[in-house]
Amino acid sequence: MAKRNLRTVKRVRGVPVLGICEQCNAQFTGDPNMGAQAAIQAQFNAHTCKPQPAPQPAVVTVKKAKTKK
Repeated sequence: MAKRNLRTVKRVRGVPVLGICEQCNAQFTGDPNMGAQAAIQAQFNAHTCKPQPAPQPAVVTVKKAKTKK
């Protein structure tokens, strides 16, 4: 599992406007005209990661062939 880390995924005019938590994929946004980087960091610091559900194994259906007697 990825460790809890903030990753910037979108920038506008060099200012981060969208970040995600690498552990739980929560998204954090900010307005580039109003101190987006600080707002995104504050949202990230305040959030609590929710556990991701474990992937379920694929179900394989096997059809039995009919045999003639």
